[in-house]
Amino acid sequence: MEEKEQFKYLYNQYLHNRCTADELKQFFNLLNERQDKEEIMTLLSDTWDQTDTLPEEGLIPPFLKPEAKQVKLEVDRHKHYGFKKWIGVAALLVALTGIYFYQSSLTSLFNPATKYELAHATTKRKQLQLADGTKVWLSPNSTLSYPAKFDDNERLVTLDGEAFFEVTHDAKHPFIIKSGDVSTTVLGTSFNVAAYTKQHTINVTLVTGKVAVALNGNNNTKRDTITANQRLIIDKTALSITKVDYPDAAAFLNKRLGLFDYKGAALQEVIKDLENQYNIQIQLDSELYTKTFYGGLNMTDSLNETLDKLCTVMETKWEKDGGTYAIIK
Repeated sequence: MEEKEQFKYLYNQYLHNRCTADELKQFFNLLNERQDKEEIMTLLSDTWDQTDTLPEEGLIPPFLKPEAKQVKLEVDRHKHYGFKKWIGVAALLVALTGIYFYQSSLTSLFNPATKYELAHATTKRKQLQLADGTKVWLSPNSTLSYPAKFDDNERLVTLDGEAFFEVTHDAKHPFIIKSGDVSTTVLGTSFNVAAYTKQHTINVTLVTGKVAVALNGNNNTKRDTITANQRLIIDKTALSITKVDYPDAAAFLNKRLGLFDYKGAALQEVIKDLENQYNIQIQLDSELYTKTFYGGLNMTDSLNETLDKLCTVMETKWEKDGGTYAIIK
């Protein structure tokens, strides 16, 4: 449908209180985008004179917030201002206050700004529960932005860092985690997302359920899905998605609490975990690049304790020079 005709159709739906939530959102988007104010005023003027009288009750769609439903307009019934008939609250707002109020203040009424909360974990991990019941274990050096209340068709949050999610199932409202150009979509499941801004890869590891991931870049969107005990590795630089089996995915149930169990992990991988968990930089002696580590580390312990344990097992030592740590042979 041509945009002009679509706008007229949506306006007519809106005027007669037949808009769905999606149609209402689309209507205001088109209204804000249109540049021809004279054309809009002509359309409004025509419908003011042609629309049948509407009742004052039931004019506000049921999906609006309670505070929006409570808005009342005091009208002088002894004056008509050139109008032949009542056409309802929304059109009267336009008549009384003009097209610019209609495009800004009225838009805010029907699309009130969502209030977002910010959870920031620095040196300690944080656990929180979102409005829909979803539980989040936020790792240190991580930030989660989320709404105080989920009002849209989707439950959208933004993550910088790492977190473990136990998403409350809601088939009608997908849970979406945005990390830059990467979106992770679920209906209800448990999984871990490691998406640090400074790192060129993002890892999504699934414990239970099913997850879809989309990577947007260069006017092209790449998608893939994983099921339990699988991982997606998203390379933000190469704009690629790689799926691998990850049979030890259940280990993230302990990792969310800070308990890391390594079964022959490359020492470089352990160092990366330490850097993320303690928000530090560690230099690894080149002679240790090929070494692997077996053992458990409690990332809720102090940094010194954790480094001492790691170095004892690896028969190495650590030192600090300024703000940088080093593990040497």
